[in-house]
This record gives sequence, structure tokens and C-alpha cells, in this order.
Amino acid sequence: MNKKPIGQLLKELGYVTEDQIQIALEVKKISGGLLGEVLVALAFVSPTEIAEAIAVQAGKPFVDLSQYPPSKEALKILNKDLALQLEVIPLAIKGSTLDIAMVNPYDINAVDIVQRRTGLNINILVADKESLRKSIEINYFLLEHPIEQELENILKEIQSGNTAQNIPKLVNLIIDKAIIERATDIHISPESLATHVFYRVDGIMRHYFSLPSNVHSPLSSRIKVMAGLDIAEQRLPQDGSFSYEFFNEQYDFRVSTVPTAYGENLVLRILSKNVSLFNLKRLGFEEYLYKKIEKALEKPQGIFLVTGPTGSGKTTTLYASLRKINSLQRNILTVEDPVEYKFPFIKQTQVNEKAGFTFAKAIRAFLRQDPDVILVGEIRDEDTAQMAIRASITGHLVLSTLHTNDAISAIPRLTDIGIKEYMIASGVQGILAQRLIRKVCNFCKEEIEISVNQLVELGFDEAFVRSQIDSEKIKIYKGKGCRYCNNTGYLGRVAIGELLTIDDEIGDMIIRKEPPLAILNKARQSGMLTLKEDGFFKVKKGLTTPEEVVRVVG
Repeated sequence: MNKKPIGQLLKELGYVTEDQIQIALEVKKISGGLLGEVLVALAFVSPTEIAEAIAVQAGKPFVDLSQYPPSKEALKILNKDLALQLEVIPLAIKGSTLDIAMVNPYDINAVDIVQRRTGLNINILVADKESLRKSIEINYFLLEHPIEQELENILKEIQSGNTAQNIPKLVNLIIDKAIIERATDIHISPESLATHVFYRVDGIMRHYFSLPSNVHSPLSSRIKVMAGLDIAEQRLPQDGSFSYEFFNEQYDFRVSTVPTAYGENLVLRILSKNVSLFNLKRLGFEEYLYKKIEKALEKPQGIFLVTGPTGSGKTTTLYASLRKINSLQRNILTVEDPVEYKFPFIKQTQVNEKAGFTFAKAIRAFLRQDPDVILVGEIRDEDTAQMAIRASITGHLVLSTLHTNDAISAIPRLTDIGIKEYMIASGVQGILAQRLIRKVCNFCKEEIEISVNQLVELGFDEAFVRSQIDSEKIKIYKGKGCRYCNNTGYLGRVAIGELLTIDDEIGDMIIRKEPPLAILNKARQSGMLTLKEDGFFKVKKGLTTPEEVVRVVG
């Protein structure tokens, strides 16, 4: 079988450019190693993208191990040392077949060993090396030390008076479980009878543990010490941060405390340091929208705004957009608060309010650095907005975020903070509003039928729905609930969006101070689709449910 070279496949998949491959080949001459390894070391591609290319090359499915935890039965069939040696993890036993994830699907020897050890037929899936080794370490450890059992043992120790050495262990267990569950936030909430631990997973708060009330005070003190906060101050809100290592991977935690009637409420936001690369295509935007975003990013000037509430994936989209822009041919500078992820060949700076280094001052300094593209973490005030507009009008592409519920609301929001209508019309080229919606769980999804009338009752526009389907009913998917999705029926999230392009006609309407609704109607006549309409495409494809779109968009 003729295998396509990995470099060519990565290029065809849109993960690298020819320029990046040439630089990697030059570095390869100096440092040696495989091209894929050099591309990862230069941060041109992620290990995940290499694995996806290998999967395409081998004609095998790629598996995201963060969303495919192996079953205990499968893990017990192969010991950990052999799994690490062969770079293989058993995922599930299905009758006489064993699903395995492996780094190298061409390793016939490894497949043969697993087949002889288990006596089962082997179905190969491809995973990246980093995720696979991490999955082996974590899942075999949890097989021997279940977190729930460990938690029970620690609480017994604490109840018997042995608090000092067990509170740090308790905090670590709560954090470890959150990382394993893919949580973005940990909420530790005191109530009259108990303290409750919630995790936000796929945008939804879920209750995980109840702890005795007398644990709350030492628990919050421990977290405050880790975050560098004042443990004696319990009457005022405080903010802090700390770093945490989990199986050799670094995570940043931002901590917020607020005094309540029953004690301090703590919220910990989790940021993985290792997620260094983003891919605009993998965010899941529909093809029509992806092409419009791509077109906007190719323009030499103007502001491209990404809007939405907290937790809607704005920063991820900005970073993915940065990666889409060729950083070897355009000088890119960013000012962020804070710099969360580092990119190659991009100059990244961080605001420092105490030193007087604000977003606005950073943009002013950037204009003397011969920039092509400027990323501004967030437009919060008039100074930042004015400087961003000025930069866009003087021939630079500016990317930024704004907190508004939909694309059209960004126009009155900009005028509210002091930007003149003619400057918005001439400076802003596109406004993308986005949300993250939960995907139906692939492991427990089942096909159901839904009628047009039911969709209309849920709030979908009848004329639009009828324009997209040719019968009274459509087949969609719904999750029954299983161990993979914590019985929610949903696993993972995908982006939906609406893009308002500021063309000459809409620019004139903005200058004439026409109401947002009139501008929206004009944009819709030109082909703009709303968030809910974009969400309907995901329903039609079986990726999500109508109820989930309505829950997120309204």
C-alpha cells in the first residue's frame, strides 16, 4: 500500500502550510528526528493532528481519549506495563472483539501480542501518543485507587480528628476528579447541612460530592493558601491563582471567593497549559460559516469581533483564527489578560494594570512595530475601542472580543462606550456571535422522529425549517444516557454562530443610526442566518437536540 507522506496529509487536512513544512525540514536537518516530531516541537501542529493524519493514512478511525474512557473490564484484560510498552490501551470488549487505541496502527507485532494475550479479535483506533500515555497512567491508577473510595477513606480520617494531613489530600482529590471529568469550573458551596461540590462539565453544573459542614472551613483555607489569598479575611471577596500538576501535565487555576450566609463560596476555573494549538475547522462551525470566517481573516484590514457571554468559546475562536492566519508572512502581535496559550512566531504580551500597561497602551505601542495583525484580548472601554478602530482604519487586521448576546448587539454596545457610528461603519468588517452547545453522546444515541410542529413549538421559525426539510417529520438523535456521558445523553460540545458582515449598505444604515432590528433584517435579506438557525443544522445532522439549541440560544 502506498502511504501518503505525513507532511502532505497534514497539508491536505489544512493543519500546516508549505512554508511551515519547509521550516520544519530545515530544523530537521539540524536536530534530526521525524518530520511529525519536528512539526510538533515547533508547535505548528498538535500531537492530535498528527494522530488524525496517521488515522487517515492508515484508513482507521481516530479516537479522542478524553471522551472515550476505557471500561474496567477492558483494562483488566491487559496489564499496564505491557500497555505502555506496546503503546496500546484496551477500550471496550464488544462480544468477541476488543477495541484498542494505539499510536502506530502499522505495528502488527503489537496487535499480534494483544490478540494472543486476550484471545479476542482486535479493532484498531488511532490516538495521539501524549493522550494515550496519559490515559494509560490515569485509568490504570484509577483501577487500583477509585476516587470515590479514596474520598470516603479521607472523610473517615477527618471525622476521626485527623484533619491536618488529610485536607490537602481531599483538595487534590476534588481537583483530580474535576480534571478527569473534563470540568471547566469547580464550585465548592457551603449550605446549612453540608458543603456541596459541583463541576461545570460541557457548560452544565453537575453535583458530584456532599461533604460534612465542619470540613468547609479547613478546605477553603487550604485552597486560599494555594491561591495566595488571605485566610484571615472572610468578609470580602478575594481572587487568586495557582498551578497544579496532574500526571505530568500543568494546569492553571483561577480562584474566586465570595462570603455567603454559610461560609465562603469558592469557584475554581481550570485552564490547561498544554492546549497550545487550536483548529478553526475542529470547532465545528458549519461549512458556509467557516468559509465566511476564513474570508474575513484574509482581509488586510478592519476589526473582526467575536461576541458572546462568558464560557461561549470566544478566546478559543480567536486563537484558532490566529492560527489560521499565516504567521510566517504576517507580523502578528497580541495583548491579552492573561496570555493563556503560547504560539510560535507570534509576539504575545500581557496587560499589567499596576504598571499602567493597558490594552489601549499596548495597541499604541504595537502600531510602531510594523504589525499586520493585532489581537486584543477584550474591548472593555472607550480607550481600547478607539485605539482598535484607529488601528483597523490605518490598514491593520484587528481581532478582539466583546460581551454581547448576539452579533447585532455589538453595534449599540460600541456606541455606548463612545465610538462614533461612522467609525464603526468604516472600521468593523465582521461580527461573529457564538455559543457552545452540547453534542449527543455517540455511545448511547438513538434515532427518533420529530415533526415540524414540534420544532415550531420549541421556538424554531416554521418558514426556515420548511425551507430545510421536504417532509412533515425529520429523523434526529437523542442520547439515552450511559457511563460515558454520566447519564446526561450529551458528550462534548460544538460551536454554533451567526456572522454579521458590515458591507456598504449596512455601513450606511449604521451611520444613519437606524435601529438594530432594521439592520438585522437587512443582513438577513443578504443571507445572514441566526444562532438558532445555525443550531438547526446541527439538529438536522444529528449532532445535537432541538431542546439543547433552545436551552443555549433561547
